[in-house]
Amino acid sequence: MNSPEEEVILPFPTPVVAARNARSTILLASIASIREAGRFDEYTALLPAPSRDVLLDAVAGAWIPIEVAFSHYEACEALNLPVDQQVANGRMTFDKTRGTLMGTLVRMAKAGGMTPWTVYPYFQRFWERAYDGGAVRVVKVGPKEARLELVAFRLNDSRYFRHALRGLVMGVTELFCTKSYITEKTRARAPGTVSYRMQWA
Repeated sequence: MNSPEEEVILPFPTPVVAARNARSTILLASIASIREAGRFDEYTALLPAPSRDVLLDAVAGAWIPIEVAFSHYEACEALNLPVDQQVANGRMTFDKTRGTLMGTLVRMAKAGGMTPWTVYPYFQRFWERAYDGGAVRVVKVGPKEARLELVAFRLNDSRYFRHALRGLVMGVTELFCTKSYITEKTRARAPGTVSYRMQWA
């Protein structure tokens, strides 16, 4: 339940649909970040054979089953990269996909005079370009503080994905501010969910 001073900027969609697929574009960008870290061979060895074939043969713009996407993030997690590197890989994924999946965001940022509050109401719309299913909610907590909640999303059960998503959300937010600070709220996290505290300057 929200406290009296909180304001829902973006409510969960109705109905909430569990994630079914992930766009190959974002997975290929994530794989590229592992390649650039010099860990690609280790990564591919950690992938189950059926998922390896799907991921390494994927072309941009296709839908990939969510369980295949989950095996990608589990292989990434098994590399035991430092958390800072996992976050940086998520930021790199944003940098590689922002023109394709988030071109409208980039154009909004270039228009100037906008803040994170301008873009947060559109998060579900941009989410649906990258994922088939899963639900996003944004709650205003303070003048420059919000809570981002993501539910019904299998990939949230991967720690690597949750760290990488922090980096991606930082990239989005910093299109509209000087610096952002994104932290995960880990207490009592239910399966398939994640909640982030977002602050910016």
